[in-house]
Amino acid sequence: MTKNCLIIPDIHGRTFWVEPCKNKDNYDKIIFLGDYLDPYPFENISEEKAIENFKKIIHFKKKNTDKVVLLMGNHDCPYAFPAYYEFSDWHCRHSYDYHDEISRMFMENMDLFQLSYVYENILFTHAGVDSRWLEEAVGCREKDIDKISHALNELATSSEGLRKLYCIASSRGGCDRYGSCLWSDVDDIENDIESRYTTLVTKPIHRIRQIFGHTLQAKYDRDRKIVYGNAVSFENCKMLDTAHAYELNTAAFEITKL
Repeated sequence: MTKNCLIIPDIHGRTFWVEPCKNKDNYDKIIFLGDYLDPYPFENISEEKAIENFKKIIHFKKKNTDKVVLLMGNHDCPYAFPAYYEFSDWHCRHSYDYHDEISRMFMENMDLFQLSYVYENILFTHAGVDSRWLEEAVGCREKDIDKISHALNELATSSEGLRKLYCIASSRGGCDRYGSCLWSDVDDIENDIESRYTTLVTKPIHRIRQIFGHTLQAKYDRDRKIVYGNAVSFENCKMLDTAHAYELNTAAFEITKL
């Protein structure tokens, strides 16, 4: 039997998730890919509205505990984990005015969130898993998708693990060799896929299907209006644009933008 999922990429205060989630009974799972706060200035969403939207998402999860999955992104971890916050004195679009309030919301509901999720043999994370980061930074050489997901979720349980999650490559302005599953850029994933053809090593993640968001595909048109993009597909990977909900056919590994 074909199982369909509703996938909600990066929120950043947007409410595009509300309408498709009204049809929740049509889906076996509803998976949010993280980044619930820190709205983009060009979208004119206030920090207050983003917080209220986040409260509604938490409520939605509590009302649909088994169906809804809430993943965490790079914008969530500075609020959720004090150690992660301390790795830098600056976080992109971070709400310093509301930091304490948002942190309390995460900490009081930490059992609702996770970094990685596996469903129907598909790995879901915020930014995608670069096999080079997985092997070199995390030290995970597993080929079992469930063990990989477990290793990723365990990173949030220690300061050492959180530092590995803070790996940011040059594509995102960092100085690490590879980006983590919170920070990997679309270019990093593409380079990771290409690397399999230049090495004799069979990296475990290469044979695993992945879905992730993180990289905004929006651009300005000639009238200076924002035009959002489409999903980017690689072999075994689909990077969803961050302003639309998607329906996933798990059997065919096909997505439809809603």
